[in-house]
Amino acid sequence: MMKVALISPKGNMFGKNNRLVSFLENSKYMESFKTLWTGPNLGLLTIAASFPDDWECEYIDENRIPINFESDYDIVFISAMTQQAQRAYEIAETYRSKGILTVMGGIHATVMPEEASQHIDVVLVGEGEALWPKFIKDLQNNNLHKIYTDANKGSYDLKNSPMPRYDLLRNYEYLLITIQTTRGCPHDCSFCAASKVFGASYRRKSNEQILKEINEISKLYPGTLILFADDNAFVNRREAKELLKNMIGMNLRWIAQTDISIASDKELLELMVRAGCQWIVIGFESVSKSSLHNLDAANWKLGQINKYKESIQIIQEYGIGVYGTFIVGLDNDDRDIFRATSNFILDNKLYGANITVPTPLPGTQLREKLLNENRVLEMDWSYYTLWDIVISPKKMTLIELEDGLIDLYYRINTNVSAEKRLIYLRQLTKNRRKYEAAISKEGEGGYR
Repeated sequence: MMKVALISPKGNMFGKNNRLVSFLENSKYMESFKTLWTGPNLGLLTIAASFPDDWECEYIDENRIPINFESDYDIVFISAMTQQAQRAYEIAETYRSKGILTVMGGIHATVMPEEASQHIDVVLVGEGEALWPKFIKDLQNNNLHKIYTDANKGSYDLKNSPMPRYDLLRNYEYLLITIQTTRGCPHDCSFCAASKVFGASYRRKSNEQILKEINEISKLYPGTLILFADDNAFVNRREAKELLKNMIGMNLRWIAQTDISIASDKELLELMVRAGCQWIVIGFESVSKSSLHNLDAANWKLGQINKYKESIQIIQEYGIGVYGTFIVGLDNDDRDIFRATSNFILDNKLYGANITVPTPLPGTQLREKLLNENRVLEMDWSYYTLWDIVISPKKMTLIELEDGLIDLYYRINTNVSAEKRLIYLRQLTKNRRKYEAAISKEGEGGYR
């Protein structure tokens, strides 16, 4: 029998800028974002589902509880995003000094395996389910390698993926629980490493698998908000609609990441409402056409910008809130971008918004470009939070970008703006009731 720890290292929710952190931590407008960032580490829960039955597991989220380094384990598994990497290495080195085997996976280890291997005993590069059989065989034969790489990136069949060990979360009171139903992204955005980690082909679990996971979460944590943690949850419309039909009547509350094209599918929107969708996250990225140019390989988002206003209105008229994400300080942005972005958010009455700055994350085209231009100012991964400025902007100074970001958040958080948003959301709640009435005479639901 093995005793193992599954550790998600501590990170920074709003970065390290004290002015921005103090404001955002007390902002009611950012409550939806705080909810998004409170979920568990799904990668660790998924790999735990592959462990032998006699292994004893402990899940530790350092954002919620401190790590007790006096606890004795046989193996420590760590999964980290880039901003968590430094802390991940510190944790690993503490356990290694005790002779405990350390294993690291996740997005940072996948794009920076050689770096990670300097601090970690074993690095898993790619999807854990695909790498696990080789790892466990070598562990049993006492023949472990330093780095395990998935030779067929993006080919793992998610229909073989085990149900995550949601039972390991019993000691936590998460505001939401995550489900991943798909992997792969064809857009290849310059600021994102998703296609490098999961490949460009779009892969999906079966509806039967997804419903089993939903039922397990509902059984263990009744009423908990569910996040479909996919880059784009509704690419396969036929299967998505069949799933939603089966979710109707399950008394669920859920949110998802998707794209603006769902506005053109009225059947999908109605099914989403009836199945319990509360709000959706859409990456608008920018309100500037020049800044959207070449942001993704096919300029898909640039082609959608003229439809933004109408599409947002259509989606929200169904009672589904639109939460937008934006990047300010892109190379074609000058100081006008801050007012243009705040006007867009307020004029379109977005349910919520998250505005960040360009961050050259490892594995991205953006990092390669900015390194070549000698514009990367900070190599300490703990500053790669998306709110801390680690590059030299092109059309403004670093201080102008920092001040503009903070001022933008102030503009969308005024008392007047908050009151207008509240009135609008109350109207949206009324709108969704006519769809919910099809499954509930009381028409229960709305924003919660």
